[in-house]
Amino acid sequence: MLFVAAQQCVVFTSTAVVYVTVPAPTQTVPTTEVPTTVQTTVQTTVQTTVATTSASTFTTLPSPSRVITQPSRLPGCQTWDNLEQCQGSNILVSTNEESRKWQTTPRGYPGYFDTFQDYSDLTGYAHQVYSSGRTSAQVTLIASSRTGVQTQYSWDNGQTWTSSPTRTFDKSTTGIVYPVIRDQYGFTLKLEPLDFAWNAAPIPNVSQFRNGLRGWPAKDIELECPMIAKAGYMGIKVNPPNAHLTSNNELSNTGTLNPWYYVYQPTSYNLNSKLGTRNEIRSMINTCRALGVRVYADAIINHMAANGNDIIQHRGGSDASCGYGGYRNSTDGTPFFTAGSTFETNPFTGKRPGLEFPAVPWGPSQFHCVRKLNETNDFKDPLALDAGWLVGLSDLNTDLDSVQERLADFLTDLYGIGFSGYRIDAAKHIKPEALAKIFGKLRRNLGGSLPSDFLTWLEVISGGESDLIACNANSPYNYYQGLDPKLLANGFTSSELNQVKMWDSGYPGTTPLCGRFVIPSQRFAIQNDNHDQNYAASGSVLIIDRDQGKHRYFQSQLFLRNDADWDIKIVMSAYSYGPNNEDGLLDGNSDCSKYIGKYKCNSTPKVTAYDPNACGYTVFSSSGQWLPFQWTRVHRDRTVINAMRQWVGLPSTQDVGIPSYCK
Repeated sequence: MLFVAAQQCVVFTSTAVVYVTVPAPTQTVPTTEVPTTVQTTVQTTVQTTVATTSASTFTTLPSPSRVITQPSRLPGCQTWDNLEQCQGSNILVSTNEESRKWQTTPRGYPGYFDTFQDYSDLTGYAHQVYSSGRTSAQVTLIASSRTGVQTQYSWDNGQTWTSSPTRTFDKSTTGIVYPVIRDQYGFTLKLEPLDFAWNAAPIPNVSQFRNGLRGWPAKDIELECPMIAKAGYMGIKVNPPNAHLTSNNELSNTGTLNPWYYVYQPTSYNLNSKLGTRNEIRSMINTCRALGVRVYADAIINHMAANGNDIIQHRGGSDASCGYGGYRNSTDGTPFFTAGSTFETNPFTGKRPGLEFPAVPWGPSQFHCVRKLNETNDFKDPLALDAGWLVGLSDLNTDLDSVQERLADFLTDLYGIGFSGYRIDAAKHIKPEALAKIFGKLRRNLGGSLPSDFLTWLEVISGGESDLIACNANSPYNYYQGLDPKLLANGFTSSELNQVKMWDSGYPGTTPLCGRFVIPSQRFAIQNDNHDQNYAASGSVLIIDRDQGKHRYFQSQLFLRNDADWDIKIVMSAYSYGPNNEDGLLDGNSDCSKYIGKYKCNSTPKVTAYDPNACGYTVFSSSGQWLPFQWTRVHRDRTVINAMRQWVGLPSTQDVGIPSYCK
């Protein structure tokens, strides 16, 4: 989808690992331990070619021995799910569970893929802190070795090595830095390339508005940016840019391969997703910025991929088939593991599987224990709202300082490559105090202040819990009235508060939520349609009524209403589902020719998003009929564009970057 907003406006836009198993032992389900396993010791050989700095005290050690266990299964259809559940009001996972980490298949073993690198023995990431003014940045590479041996660091893709994990870069660094870590056994790990904010294209001071594109690939957005700039939109919001779930053998309940919501199930913070590769994302951002169009990322910091969605096999049925599920992969090819519905020990730990996302890296104790979130009853309970697993998504323990730091580092990386801010997905499922601390650490990373054009808006959806999150000033979980004091306590200035907006989920029907604006209306971002409403039973006027004229009027009123002083207004350009409610993106990854399973697959074709000859509302035929599998392109409608321009004080014009024949 494409989302467009104005500030006045924004447009938003493999093979699985298989373990050989043995017959199930005749035993009952254990309460605390895994079944007995057979152990073998294997001497592994790792070959690496490195260049080292002179006078190094770094000693290379012989390849380590590793204990490998024959995977052992629970009998029947049993799983270890009971061991993952929260007990009472507890929300924590013991740090003892960290012993279930290091599950990745090592090099040289069946089921290993090059994209696994040496996550079997080494993890790491970059921590980046800018100076005030953001003219330099200190970068520290944070590494963890399974065996605890020494590590070394490279800043030039492994050409030279140093014992220091920290280095300072300034504006003389005009290119991309490629950090690598290694340990004494020769295990190596290439980290995400380092981009620095001073290398992003400067934004001309030509626009004060924003806009959004949902589902559009980065290459198409880059081609569309000249039109977006000419129309007068301030920026675009794009789909989550980091790696996420993908599959070639699992279908949604509509028979869709890779449904749209897979992009909201992160697997790492590497920028390699359906949106594009890191290089494609960087190119798109720089092209748009040079035209005066800001780019905003959909940032997912509440959770990771759902329980049972990973590279190992799971089961959940009680009949003869046991309900075995297929394997999922990550768009960047990195390994990841969840603990739900597991029944077989990991051969490299000898233990039952644990939550682990090595490319982040996250381990079991950085998540909440499993607590089902009942959307009917639990949304009024602060503990459940914060620690519950929303639709089974692996819920991060955002109270932990280590989690807050890593999330701030992820947001810092997005800023470094050129994003001007974020939409924070599922923000209300993070306690206001925890989110304020994350933003405080981000602000510190950005040099102790927010950039002048920085903007973020929070998905704080309100249902029956409006008193809890908005209207009751005494609620400890109040986002509307309680977040600002917490931001101030974490270093924000009073002027910076206005750069943090609440997304008004009730617009236009229940605005203002509390019967009055309990915070100024300028603190809200509003839009008519959102990505959760892109299906037939949603609240979207476009999707439900399928009436072009009605929606055009509805969308124009978003800009022409003057009963409140909203700063950010968002237009969503999305796409239509198929006749069977096929809900894949139109990027070709939901085409059934890629499916290798045994069930009926309903295909979603690839349809190119960018079309310079297109007008708005291309989801309708020339005779007004609704068309399946089409981009809506609402942001290209001339009436909508000129309503936006009127709102922000720009003159109405026919020359808005679309063909002259467009209405």
